[in-house]
Amino acid sequence: MSVKPARPATRTDVARLAGVSTTVVSYVINDGPRRVTSRTRQRVLDAIERLGYRPNANARALKTGETGLIGMVVPEVVNAYFAEFIQALDRAAQTMGSSILLGITYEEAGREERAVRSLVDRGVDSLIYQVDLADQRLYQLGGGDLPRVLLDRSDVVPGMATVGADTEAGARAAVEHLVSHGHERIGYVGSPMAGRKVDLRRVVWDEVLREHGLPGVPPALTSWNREGGYRGARELMASDEPPTAIFAGSDLIGVGVLRALHELGMDVPGDVAVVSFDGTAESAYSWPPLTAVRQPFEEMARRALEVLSERGEAPGSSVFPMQLIVRGSCGCQG
Repeated sequence: MSVKPARPATRTDVARLAGVSTTVVSYVINDGPRRVTSRTRQRVLDAIERLGYRPNANARALKTGETGLIGMVVPEVVNAYFAEFIQALDRAAQTMGSSILLGITYEEAGREERAVRSLVDRGVDSLIYQVDLADQRLYQLGGGDLPRVLLDRSDVVPGMATVGADTEAGARAAVEHLVSHGHERIGYVGSPMAGRKVDLRRVVWDEVLREHGLPGVPPALTSWNREGGYRGARELMASDEPPTAIFAGSDLIGVGVLRALHELGMDVPGDVAVVSFDGTAESAYSWPPLTAVRQPFEEMARRALEVLSERGEAPGSSVFPMQLIVRGSCGCQG
């Protein structure tokens, strides 16, 4: 039961109720710099809960020079891919006593500077970019001392730390899995990439087909959403020699592919098998459930935050393996 005073509780109130000094209370709240015994720490936490004490973020910022805010720039939040990264980052940040503050570009060049500058002006301690900015100078907004990392990038970017999944290996696992089922005509549905990035999924798809001596299938390049997947599948299936399997560049595209195939009266995976990329929660609840290569969202989120805390370290690239999650859309499960 909370025992709240008429005025907001202070650190002194917590110290008095716990029978410790205000310095010890600070050590518990800030998790250091000195160690506090588990028994004393619990007394302080119990006092904080009883009094409903909330540390003053502004006071903390004035004293430490840090706000506890981590800025994250994303193109959108509706896409399950970005939503899962945001959730993983926020969970990890909370364990560190920090919070995620979003800046959304909506994939419009005119909004990019406002999104980044608003985070910098709010005093974020660091920046995570999960977006390809048209104006490359915006990556350096806030000065060279502000820690920053590019998320969803497995390649080396000069002067920037990057964290991403092994896209090439993940795409290869997806396409090789379809080949192992005996498919010879394997289509790809994706979209043109923003900025200077190359769609490694499409590159690897083409490489695997060539390596196995399989006929080339013109890719369907639409947009990175359900509608794009729907249009792409309709385009592929309208060709003179339609594919018997489709590699979808994302889970959202995969969901759109499934709808198009259902409307065309095609059985999945009997007539057309489908494998998607990303492995978000949405892929498990489509019909049939999508076989997908999953990105390790939680591991990459934790690594991104570790990189931000490694001040003074030379920027490097952290690459994580992907996992093939076998479900019903590829033909492995009845």
